[in-house]
Amino acid sequence: MGSSLQKVLLVYLLSILSLCNSLEIDLTADIAAGYKECFFQNIKKVVGMEVEYQVIDGGDMDIDFELVAPNGNIVVSETSKSDAVHKIDAAQPGDYKLCFDNTFSTFARKIVFFEIITDEDEDEDEDKDKKWDTNAAKEELANIVDMTIEDFKKLMDSVENNLDKSIQSQNALRNYEARDRNIQESNFQRVNWMSGVQVFVMVSVGLTQVLLIRSLFDDKSKIHKIMKART
Repeated sequence: MGSSLQKVLLVYLLSILSLCNSLEIDLTADIAAGYKECFFQNIKKVVGMEVEYQVIDGGDMDIDFELVAPNGNIVVSETSKSDAVHKIDAAQPGDYKLCFDNTFSTFARKIVFFEIITDEDEDEDEDKDKKWDTNAAKEELANIVDMTIEDFKKLMDSVENNLDKSIQSQNALRNYEARDRNIQESNFQRVNWMSGVQVFVMVSVGLTQVLLIRSLFDDKSKIHKIMKART
């Protein structure tokens, strides 16, 4: 029983490793004030590409974004956005350029998280089918469990899709949490600064009033002489 369970786990792990293809890229970029940063992603024979970005810290949480195709055509262009998701057809192979423009900002740097997700191409699907289409795997599963290789493949595909969705959701929630935390910290600093200014003004006004009233009763003070001359 223990040996059979170990074989099932071994086949399960090998199946997951054969299915896991790196189709998702996550990056966090620090865009300095007055600068424009561009990133390139090479696309080969894909049917679609999804680009998502979020400004998680800096200034008013906005930035200009531009996506340029390999032929130089501008696919997406937008200004003063804090976050966005774009799904495009990337049938043309080549290097796609993603640019984050912070030249409109004089002092505030921007921290931008962006994610690139591409669909699988036909060659990868064929390679995946070849990896699954092995007599050894079929015989192993047939001898251990009452399940065909096709059923096991569907199960693994479902697990992979669910894991990908979970990772995307966790990344999005983590970025929203980071952005909200940065906004709260920025507001906290502004409140503390304004409170300090108000305390300074109140203390200054209080001291001025005390000194003014004391000088009115001091015969040697200039203010007393001026007030006495007017009366």
